[in-house]
This record gives sequence, C-alpha cells and structure tokens, in this order.
Amino acid sequence: MSKFKDLASNSFFKRDYKRAMLNYSLALKESPNDEEARIGVLLSDMATEKEDKAVALFEYYEVSKLMDAQNAHEIMENIINSVEENDDVFENMIHTIQEHIITIEDGIIYDDFIAHVQSRENVKRAIEDLMFSTKIIIYKKEDFIELIEMLMHNSFIDLAYQYVESAMLIYPNDPKFYKLLQELELI
Repeated sequence: MSKFKDLASNSFFKRDYKRAMLNYSLALKESPNDEEARIGVLLSDMATEKEDKAVALFEYYEVSKLMDAQNAHEIMENIINSVEENDDVFENMIHTIQEHIITIEDGIIYDDFIAHVQSRENVKRAIEDLMFSTKIIIYKKEDFIELIEMLMHNSFIDLAYQYVESAMLIYPNDPKFYKLLQELELI
C-alpha cells in the first residue's frame, strides 16, 4: 500500500474526510489506475455530505477486501453510482450492507443491543448477556458515548475504559471522549 493510501485510510477512520480525499488523490496521481484510491476519493467526497452512508460503505469495502472479494472495486463503484441515481435504492443497499457486516462480524447493531437492555428488568444483567459474547456494531458517535456512559453507570469500568480508548482513536479531537476518560479516571 502506498504511503498516501495509508494516510488517507487513517484520515478516513478519524473522520477527516478532506484530508482523506487529498491523500487518496495523491495516491491516484502516483498510480492513475489504482482502483482502491479511486474508491477512496469517491467515498471521502460522499462522506462530506452523507457521512453515515459513506462510513458504512467504507467499512463494507474494507471487509470485502479482507475477504479477498474478486470484484470489490466494481461492486463499490456501482453502489456509489447508484447514490446519485436514487436515494431510496441507496438506503436499502446501506441497510443490506450493514446487515452483511453484522453477519460477518458476528454481532448486533447498537439499536438491537439497546432493545435487549430495555426488555430486561436488570440492566446490568442485560449488558452481561451480550457484552462478553457478542460484538456490538456502532455507526454513530452519540451511540458510542451512550454505550460508554451505560457501562460506567453499571460498574463495567474496565470495559468502558477500553471503549473510550477505542473511541479516542476514531475521534481523536472530540472533547466528549476526553471528558469521559477524565470521569473514568476519577472512579
């Protein structure tokens, strides 16, 4: 992988889409036929207006590459092009992709986790039911914060601390996560 693609990928994960687009563009300048860099430019551009959708597509693309999908680049270009044609079709695709990621990752989406917690009388027990056996897939920063606070308030301090550390890698300049880290250090 080129230096620029590494920088671009890291920038995308940090939600710095303009920097990601710049670095993917520089990678394309180095190698004009680099399909991965071209997809990266398209997704970075999309993320400036439709962040949740672009992030879901980026994650799906990364998983597809890890699974050595032969036509991952072609599939992604078709999906990205469909965004411009019909937003409803794209919404359905995003839902399907998210479900595919959940299946691959052997996890549940955050909303389903919350529904499980709310269906139980004992919140701490409901968290224990899933936290140690299932990966929770989170797409929104607000959900990440809510999960960390829920863990803190139910005495899962070590686990909350691990989630805060992970969140700070994704959102390195977000003051909310620094505040949570300070709260954890006081417990």
